[in-house]
Formats: sequence, structure tokens, C-alpha cells
Amino acid sequence: MACLFGYCGPPADGLLARMAALLTHRCPLGWEQTQGTTVTGDSVEIGHGRTAWNQPTQLAQHDHEVLGYGGVLFNRDELGPQDAGLMPSAARLLTQLADAPEPRLEALTGCFVLAANLGDAFYLLRDPAGVKVIYWTVCNGRLLFASEIKALFADPALPRRMRLGALLEYLSFSFVPGASTMFEGIEELQPGSILRFHRGQARIRRHFRCEDWAASVPSSTRAVDYPALVRAALEQSVAECLTVQPDKPPAVFLSGGIDSSAVLAVAAQQRPEVRLPTFSAHFGAEYARENAFIELMVDRFRTDHHWLEIRPGGFLERLREIIWRLDDPIGDPVTVPNYLLAQAASQVADVVLNGEGGDPCFGGPKNIPMLMAQLYGPLPGEPATGWLERNYLRAFQRCYQDLSALLNPDLLREAGGEEALIALLEPYFHAPEPRDFVNKLMSINIRLKGANLILVKVEKMSAAHGLLALPPLFSRRIIETSMRCPPSVKLEGAVEKSVLKKAVRDSVPEAIIARPKSGMMVPVRFWFQGEMRRYGQKLLSRSQIQRGGLFNPDYVERLLNYEMEGVPGLRHGLKLWMLMTFLLWHEQMVEAPIFPS
Repeated sequence: MACLFGYCGPPADGLLARMAALLTHRCPLGWEQTQGTTVTGDSVEIGHGRTAWNQPTQLAQHDHEVLGYGGVLFNRDELGPQDAGLMPSAARLLTQLADAPEPRLEALTGCFVLAANLGDAFYLLRDPAGVKVIYWTVCNGRLLFASEIKALFADPALPRRMRLGALLEYLSFSFVPGASTMFEGIEELQPGSILRFHRGQARIRRHFRCEDWAASVPSSTRAVDYPALVRAALEQSVAECLTVQPDKPPAVFLSGGIDSSAVLAVAAQQRPEVRLPTFSAHFGAEYARENAFIELMVDRFRTDHHWLEIRPGGFLERLREIIWRLDDPIGDPVTVPNYLLAQAASQVADVVLNGEGGDPCFGGPKNIPMLMAQLYGPLPGEPATGWLERNYLRAFQRCYQDLSALLNPDLLREAGGEEALIALLEPYFHAPEPRDFVNKLMSINIRLKGANLILVKVEKMSAAHGLLALPPLFSRRIIETSMRCPPSVKLEGAVEKSVLKKAVRDSVPEAIIARPKSGMMVPVRFWFQGEMRRYGQKLLSRSQIQRGGLFNPDYVERLLNYEMEGVPGLRHGLKLWMLMTFLLWHEQMVEAPIFPS
């Protein structure tokens, strides 16, 4: 879903077809193309995957101007009345953009990526929240762009070199944060950003700045009913999502937490005439489950519920395929439930609503430890600079503290070590806005964790099955509304997401509102000691690790043996999963040819 790809620059015979061949999993009904010529004489070709419903990826051409967008736009009022639905046609967009392309492009909102040749310039645009993703690079004067990185390598002139610093970032965060990717010279267009390509040069401007909304927060909270503001924004956000396909009910992913429960409650109240299909995952009776909380919502709103039990035996044979579709490595084990839930939901729906966004937008977990760090300052003996950044890195509880033991020391030094990671985060922590530390943390999490991890993994795992995933809690409207809320109503003492909980208290059972954050606890800790032990030992064997030359085989062996001494923060299973994900990604995206001979 929302498969968009193409190039602007010197003509290249067959390039668009080769890009499409690498995105066949996103093009269930094949693909279409349109082309034009800029005033500089360069060629423009845009392709998109055809989909089974409502054509959410659209192309249009008029004279030398072309435009394609993938996803959904919620700009019916701004762009004039439509024949049906919320999605303006690409042809209508071309007409509306003609006189003032950049301001009108920046006003677009929804869940989309867009490419357009307008006048003497070519533009790429990503939606304000970053629900959809687009990658780009410039090679030999040609701008290449695609919904997945692998399609860029359809141009044989593009070098395929892994960026060493990205390995440190991946191991510390479980994803690559910011604009850079695992490959040198290839970038991910960031949310709310517009790229202008003219005469072989790319210029990027970030036009949607969520932090600017925090500056308008009033000094007193008494006169404003902030829960009512949040409820109204959520209802509008859900209503827009439901209008995307009015004749067929969407599915809803249900986890048992406040976020997905809030989305289901509002959606069910707006569509009372249908039984919404809901989907949940669990890992077997021997592991912690959210079933009791999920059943509270299923019973209250009488949904058509589907349980999915996930065990390694059900996905290990497909794990390489799942990693291939992830495209940029994401070491969060929840990617597998995302993939399998999307596969199940795609059998009954074309659109799925999820609860992603509640944590980054309303002050979820990890804010309190960071507030404590900011209050107490550096630890005894810790350098006076970079201590907030180091605390943020530690808060992810990934492999940041393992880097010196896990990585080849020459690689660690060449990649810049801890200093490079701190330098990556410094601009976010030192930015003048937002001034309040809670809002600063929210801004960082929205821009990094949200746009480079949460939304990307859900989009790619859903698109793999032709499913359009929409997050009502991660819309432009929700981000703006949340940033307008004072920090004290979002993080009220030790109560996280307080204003969201109050906003839906009349619709969500108190047991769900009052429960602490849990998250989907994928039992990788136990899998690597049981059902996945042989798989892990084979993939992470000493010979395999030595062959790659990136990791210390002794330390990997200690993780496999679940040794306690010398493993900072422990979490053996998660660290093994991250290593396994990276090696499978590296095998397919770096070592193997993109086009097998």
C-alpha cells in the first residue's frame, strides 16, 4: 500500500521497471507509471503499485507536470469539493498546486508520501507525522526515491556501502534515528519535510515543527478543558480514518492498553451499526497475556474478535522474508506480531486502525527516568557534557552499554564511538524549543522514535499484505493538540498520559485506564532458551560471527549462554534478537546481490 518510486534526472532505460520488480510485494495488482520533462531537459518518471481498493496511490500528468502520491489526504475543504471520499485526485492536486506549489504542498495533511514535477523543480513530501515513509538519494545527477531502500539499488551506478556509524545507532536504539540510514548517501525524508530538487541539487526544509506548538501553551491550565480538547481531536482523527473507506469497516489492532482501547472506543461509537473486526496477539498460556483487558473492550463494544497465538514454529521459516520487507533493520521483536497481525487482518479488511502514538504524543514511558536524570544532573565522576544524551541512550535498554564488549574495537573507533551517538542527539536536547523538558522529550520521541521506528515498522509490515494502517493517535491534529497541553496535564505526577486517560474515561473501562504501561512483551528471553535456541546458535555461531568481522564472538557466545556476569542491564533475549535481525538484514541487503543472477 502506498508504493511510490521513481527518479528525476538523466533518462535511464528500464530503471522504473527494475524498481517496480523490487517492490512486487507492495504492488498486488501490478504497477503504473507516468512521465514528464522538466525545463532543464531532465526526465521524470514516477511509478506506483496498483491496489485493490479506492486507488490510494494516484498518478496524474498535465503537459510536462506530473504528480503521484501514496496514502490518504485529508484536505477536502482546502482543495475544494470532491466527487467522493476525502482523497483528492492527483489531477485535482496538480491544478491546485500550479500557482503556489510549496505553500500548498506544505498545507497537505493526512498519511501520505508525494512526488511531483511542478514547473522547473521536482518535489518530494512526507506527511507531518511520518505515517508513510520515502527514501531518496542523488546519484550521478539523478534523484532516486522509493518507499523502500532496496528499490534505489535498481540503479546499478548507486554504491551499496554500509555506514559504520549506523551500526552503533542500530545497536543503541534498535533502529536508525534521524535522516540517515544504514547506507552511505541514502536518506529517509523526515516527517513534515519537503525536498526540492533543481538542477541536480536537493534542498530540504522541515515545514511542520511540532515543537513550535508548545510555545503557545498558556501559563494557567484552569480555564481550558484539556481532556475535552484531546477527545475532540481524537474523534476528528478517527472520523477521517473511517471516511477513507466508508463502505467497509476497518479492522482494529487491540492490545489491552489505553491507546488501542481509546481508538476502538471512539471508532465503535462512530460506527455503531457494524461489528468492527478486532485482532490481538498472545504467545501462549505459559507467558504473560493481556487477554483479560482485551476481553473487556471486546465485550463492551461487541467486536468480531480474532486471537492470534504467535510461536517461533509459526514464523521462523518466514523470518528472512519478514526482515527483507522491513528493508531498514528494526531490532524490535514486535515486528513479527505486527507482520502476522497484518496478514490476518488483511483477510477481512483493507484498512486497519492502531493505537500507535499514545506514548510519544502524550508522555508515555521513559519520561520519568529522564526527568530524574535532569533533576539530579551528572552522576559522580561523569563528564559535565553529554550526560542527558547518555541517559537517553541508556533509557532504551538496548546494546548501548554493550558496545565496547560487543563490537570489533577498530570498527567502534572508526564509527566514532560514544561521541558520535552523543553528537547525534545534541541538536535535539539543545534546541531552544520546546523549553519545558517534558515537551522536549515528547518532541524528540515524536521525531525519532515515532517517525523512524514505530510508524515505519507498522507501515512496512502492513504494506507487505496490502493493508493500509492508520494511527488516529499519531495524526497532525493529535500532535498539535498534545503540544498545546501543558506538561503537567500529560504527565501528572507519576501518572503517564493523564490527559488522554481523562479524555476517554467515559468510554474505556477503569481497569484499563488505571493499569500501568505494559507493552507487548514478546518472550524472546524464553524463546532463545527453548524454541529458538538451535536457530540462534546456528545463525550466531562463532564461525558466522567471525566471518562477518563486526562483532566479538566471545561476547555473542556469552549472550547465547545467558551468562550473567559482564552483561550490562542483561536482557539477553532482546540483544540476541537484535543481532539476529541485523545479520539476516546484512545477508540480504549488503552481501547478496539485489538482482540475483
